[in-house]
Amino acid sequence: MKINQVSFGFTTDKVQETKEFYEKYLGATTIFEMEGYVNLKFGDSSTILGIEAPQSPEDKPTDSTGLGLGITVDDVDLAYDEITSKKLQIEMPLKDHPWGERGFGIKDPNGLLIYIYSITGEPAEEYKKYIKE
Repeated sequence: MKINQVSFGFTTDKVQETKEFYEKYLGATTIFEMEGYVNLKFGDSSTILGIEAPQSPEDKPTDSTGLGLGITVDDVDLAYDEITSKKLQIEMPLKDHPWGERGFGIKDPNGLLIYIYSITGEPAEEYKKYIKE
């Protein structure tokens, strides 16, 4: 099987608020929108985020506990400055990690943790054994 694209989606009763959050803070572009459903694209990537309202009384919003979204950027310090200038609360402070990343975390209106990071170089020796590619 050849995979051409991977998308991520979740159900929320805050579709419009969530859409506006990703557009305002992360530069997402709405590529499809109908009542109760939105697809967002990020930059030049093929990554698609689907946001959907519950479709029936049995549907529940996605519990974001334990879920995370990772976003790699060219310059995490610039991204951090952009996010903090918009007065968005930082959930994880900006810091260097020994596995070769520098990043910080924010949460979307649903409580989904978004880790924004840049690759900073070689991981510390103790992490190299875990790399598979």
